[in-house]
Amino acid sequence: MDWGFEGSARRRTCMLMITHACNLNCSYCYESHKDDGCMDIELAKEIILREAKFVSESKDFDEMEIDFMGGEPFMNYPLIKDVVEWLELGAIDVPWICFITTNGTLLTDEIKFWLRNHKKTLHLGISYDGDNGMQSTNRGTDKYRLDLDFFRELWPDQPFHMTVSKETLPVLADGILDIQKKGYKVEASLAEGIDWTIDDAVLYRKQLCTLKDAYLKNTALMPINLLSRFIDVFDLPAETRVQEKWCGTGKYMATYDVDGQKYGCHMFTSLVLGKDKAVLSDSVEWDSRESTADSYCKACVLRTFCPTCPGFNYKHRGHIALRDKRRCPMFLANALTACEFQVERIAMIGEIDMKDAQYGQAAINAYKALQDMDLVNTKSPYIA
Repeated sequence: MDWGFEGSARRRTCMLMITHACNLNCSYCYESHKDDGCMDIELAKEIILREAKFVSESKDFDEMEIDFMGGEPFMNYPLIKDVVEWLELGAIDVPWICFITTNGTLLTDEIKFWLRNHKKTLHLGISYDGDNGMQSTNRGTDKYRLDLDFFRELWPDQPFHMTVSKETLPVLADGILDIQKKGYKVEASLAEGIDWTIDDAVLYRKQLCTLKDAYLKNTALMPINLLSRFIDVFDLPAETRVQEKWCGTGKYMATYDVDGQKYGCHMFTSLVLGKDKAVLSDSVEWDSRESTADSYCKACVLRTFCPTCPGFNYKHRGHIALRDKRRCPMFLANALTACEFQVERIAMIGEIDMKDAQYGQAAINAYKALQDMDLVNTKSPYIA
């Protein structure tokens, strides 16, 4: 049965780390402890049954998403195939959907044939970093072919995910536009754990301005998420708006490693942190606002615009709240350019709907708080 993949606030995500192995060596990879570990098929089914029972008895959840994660998940294709077909036979009695994030390099004709027959219950998202040069730079090899049209045909609404590395930043705009002009959807995010500098932020601003101008000139292109997202920037007193977690780690999501151990998300598993430093789900107070808010950022006008990952914070700084301050100028560059784009776009289109009006007003308010800041001389935290 096809339960759809629109998602809801009442969806529980059960992530299965089905393999620790990967066939690539990406420059920005955060999985520092890869090995040949694989999850057993029967263990995967036991976990899914347990999570489905939890969802059926929960007051918080109505449906379930099963994510197959690695490593590269298709290194354990037999598990994917067996579990999906088992689910389709009615193994659980709650609405469900499966999802895989893949690098796309292991999809043989046999696997693609099977995926085509199960596209209603299994969705794929491809991690794709740009043109061939950008892919080679980030992925460590150019010895592969990706059938991008296959992804667009089967899951047309699922954007490709691009990770921006320090090495691909100088050609970011060209890479994004190359993908979009070929008719593919794409979203982008900055690589984590990178020594981003002020010079990078200046270059990032330049690349985003190139994209801004391209979208204003060619309205048929869909603006990248970096420029189209809601500009949640404000100068209210810190105590009136507490920093929130950006994800469902620990509450809306449970992650199970290859051995069945339970974690808040994949970032806390042995694959990322190592066996001796992995953090079991029950050892963290995921809903504690005090434990997830960085005091350094409490007065910053970008404190809710700036994404923060508890897992990356813990991996690189030893605490789920401590953000990477090297990224601050990058997000100031992002916010400034997004403000300009959204205001200029609304001025161009004339008639606007309620959503456009809300976005436009937020962008105007944000620009008032940010317009006197410059990337080189303004230091974080950014206070209006």
